Amino acid sequence: MNTANESALIGIDGRPRFGIYRGPLTSLNLDDFRPYGAKDRASCAKRRILKYRIKRWEYLGVCNNDIIFGIAVVRLGYMCNLFTYLFDRRSFRISEYDILTPGGGAAVFEGNSLAGQITFASGKTTVRMTSDPEAIAVEGSIKGELSLSLSFRKYQEPLVCLTRVGLKGFNYTHKEAGITVQGSIRHRGMSWDVQEEQSFGVRDYTLGYPARQTFWSWASGGGTDSEGNRVGFNLVQGINETGFTENVFWINGRLVKTDIVDFRYDDLDLLKPWHIASNDGRVRLQFLPEGKRSASIRAGLIVSKFHQPFGRFAGTLRDGDQACELQNVSGFTEEHYAKW
Repeated sequence: MNTANESALIGIDGRPRFGIYRGPLTSLNLDDFRPYGAKDRASCAKRRILKYRIKRWEYLGVCNNDIIFGIAVVRLGYMCNLFTYLFDRRSFRISEYDILTPGGGAAVFEGNSLAGQITFASGKTTVRMTSDPEAIAVEGSIKGELSLSLSFRKYQEPLVCLTRVGLKGFNYTHKEAGITVQGSIRHRGMSWDVQEEQSFGVRDYTLGYPARQTFWSWASGGGTDSEGNRVGFNLVQGINETGFTENVFWINGRLVKTDIVDFRYDDLDLLKPWHIASNDGRVRLQFLPEGKRSASIRAGLIVSKFHQPFGRFAGTLRDGDQACELQNVSGFTEEHYAKW
């Protein structure tokens, strides 16, 4: 039974502790979860939720002038997924791998977003993400064709929030963007050295009980502004908007919270410019796509349709009297519909 633990996901009443936090919640005590309206914490409804409805993933991305790269380990309860992609910005070539496995055995999550380990193993693919309070180390080989060894340096001020989803659900997320990253990526005889001075990392650790049908638009990336400040941003519409939001940007590692944001883009041509703005005026960005990846997955009860353009951002991030002017900041946007 959970007692008054300020680092716990679930409170002493069995319900999620909604809010924004200065650091990661280190006790992801799902065993203490009580479904909304249920008096019995050991109910059949709880067992069904914990087995089939809890979703968890860790996504890590790299943005620089040469590539935009991403890798994620996803556990859906009844299915696991590893996806990775490599967008060569000079040749405009995209290489993708998407591995689905039934059941929950292929993806193992240990610990939390502050410290722990995530592994994925299936056939010729093995990936290990090891996190400590300072950094995340990623080692992996995907189908014997793509290998990576990367180290992401964490911020002292991450975005950590726990929000309500409808009447019964919740979503916990830990996000960082613009963090330093270094290492190497190799694919079919080609290699890329990821140097921390020119490379910017993105992190998304999520654990939640989302709605059966979920939609979001997402933008994230990092770079330097016109004065050389290191910046990163995480902006979302459609999820994590009840009570609290995850919309934020960083200036030299300092977190700046912003209001809800609006995404405007052409749904018939996602490679046309996107416009992203916050209600409080802190964020005014234009996104210019260079390429995109898309997928439409139907597997039993699961439907996933997404589009993820890659490219560059321009515009302004404003914190009081400080205005960061962005001209050529690398990153991506995403439109994602899931029925899970």
